[in-house]
Order: sequence, then structure tokens, then C-alpha cells
Amino acid sequence: MTTLHDDRVVAGFDASAQSRKAVRWAAREATTRGQPLEIVHVIPIPLEELTRIHLPSEAVSFEPLRSAAQRVLADIAAECRHEHPGLKVRTRARIGDPANILRDAAAHACVLVLGPPRTSRAHHLLLGSTAGELVRSAHAPVIIVRGQRWTGSTEPGSGIERVVVGVDGSSSSARAAEFAYDVAFRHDAELTALLAIAEQQPDPMPPNRGWRLDSDAIDAQRRVLAESLAGCSERYPDVVAHPELITTEGPTDALLTAAVDADLLVVGTRGRGTLRSTLLGSVSHAVAHYAACPVAVIR
Repeated sequence: MTTLHDDRVVAGFDASAQSRKAVRWAAREATTRGQPLEIVHVIPIPLEELTRIHLPSEAVSFEPLRSAAQRVLADIAAECRHEHPGLKVRTRARIGDPANILRDAAAHACVLVLGPPRTSRAHHLLLGSTAGELVRSAHAPVIIVRGQRWTGSTEPGSGIERVVVGVDGSSSSARAAEFAYDVAFRHDAELTALLAIAEQQPDPMPPNRGWRLDSDAIDAQRRVLAESLAGCSERYPDVVAHPELITTEGPTDALLTAAVDADLLVVGTRGRGTLRSTLLGSVSHAVAHYAACPVAVIR
């Protein structure tokens, strides 16, 4: 079976514990793909360097920052090579806007791996973090390594054993399903494909109290679910897949619940307009912030 591929796996790194965990996750992913890992450490231009008034003869030097970044990059690269002998690891230290630099670095990557967005209330509402911006705009699939299910261990049994993918019949969810099947195939993992349909409003007139479900609509959605997976199941016959159709008040809650005991949650995104994607309104952006496991967002 030929798996999805491009020329490398790119991981963003900022020397934090969460980004270190994300880089190690990326190293394992690069190993299963047989591709090199590129670790990119972006140094944001310090605010004080933007706001200070410099004398004409005063030079601004970023060399100490760059040297420090190269040292921590060398450490994490050595750690990845030790855990995955034979893995080719490249490193880059850049100065500038993290979202722009990482987006460019991942232009020809098979995936871009990041640590989770910041957890402040403002970042949750506006998705103003680097991770949130890249989920909206990067062309490569973006994997946000979050949650506690993967502790960073490389021991057998600590990898990806269960993948959950959300489908809805759209072209973006078809790409998500293809990505999920590919991951499940490479990791010999089970796959759950989830299609969530909204519960209809209750009939207020007696005796028809309670929620009503249209059986014809449910049958139609079952067909959508089957058709969404048909091509993937043919290409990846060895993947054990479990299609699930559930009724729920919202697909976000359904996916978050399904991902509680998963090792990877895969969702598609349509890349809607700037304002709409900035607010925490879409399923992909919500699960990227709140899922209990790593999340792959596929444009």
C-alpha cells in the first residue's frame, strides 16, 4: 500500500514542554512515513525592540537569541535521533512572525505538527495564537499535539491505537477520511468514522412529546456515511473501521466525546472567511482547543 506523502514532516518548536512533546510526536510520525523531520524554532521579534527609539549608531543584535535557539534545537534534534535511529533531522532557527514562517516552512510538507494553543480565555475565544492561525491558513494538514493520552513514551503500546475521524459527506471530510485511514494503516490502529446528525426540534403538541427523528433522514445519512468511506475502505482493506451514526445536539460535543479514549482525532475544515473562522464557531477550531487527544485538521 502506498501511503500519502510529501517531502518532510515539519514541527514548530518554541522550547516549551508542550512543543517539545509535539516535536517528539512529529519524530515518531516522520519515522512511520519514512521521511525526514524538520524542526523550526521561530524567535518572535521582541516587543521592546519594536518600540524602543534607537540612536542612529545603535545596532540591534539578535545573535544571542539565535545562538540560544540553535542550542535548544541541537538538544531536541539529538533526542529525536536517539529515540528514532536512522531518522534524518534538520533544524532551522528563524526570527520573525511565527505563523508566517511556519506556514512557509510547511508549504511542501506532508504535515505540520504544533503544540496546543495558549489556554487564556482570549485565545480560546479568538483563536489568536500561532496554532489557531495556522489551523485556519496552512495548506498542509495541521496536527495539534494536545491532551494527556500520549505521554511522550516510545515504548510498544504507547503509539496510535485508535483514530477517530468526523465525516459529513463534504469534500473536506473526504480528505479527512483519507488522512485518517492512512494514519490507521501505518500505525495498525483501529478507526472510528463518526457522522453526527442534529436532533430535530420536539413537537410541542401532545401526545408527541420528546425528540422526533425522521427515519428517512437517518437512512439518508447512513448512505452518506457509507459513501464517505467506500473509497478509503477499498484502498486500505487491512484497516479495521467502525462507522458510527449518532444523533446529537451538536457535532462538536459528539467528536469530543468520541475522542476521550482516542489517540488521534481527524477533522476537515472548509477554510471559511477570516471573521467566521476567527471566532470559535467551527467544529475544527473547537476540537483543536478542547479535545483530549492530538487533533489533525485537514483543509
